[in-house]
Amino acid sequence: MLWLLSGVVILIFSIFPRLLGVISRMMGMYYLTAMLVISFLFLLLIVLHFSTVISKLSEKNNELTQELSILDFRFKELNKQLSALIDERG
Repeated sequence: MLWLLSGVVILIFSIFPRLLGVISRMMGMYYLTAMLVISFLFLLLIVLHFSTVISKLSEKNNELTQELSILDFRFKELNKQLSALIDERG
């Protein structure tokens, strides 16, 4: 959602380039480069946010993979025990 909003804002500024100058003057910034630096920093924060989200998801993925492996091992062991009981009685 954040990327979509940022993309729309960049699209609007690319269609209406003078709008960036108007907004920067309204905010009291008389140098367009200052507004571009602030925009760059905002995009950098977005990248940092998504980097942390991806790291957390990667860790969660590793935990789930380990848990699945343990459950699979337990299932196979129980299957072996069940087969041994059936063979013993049968």
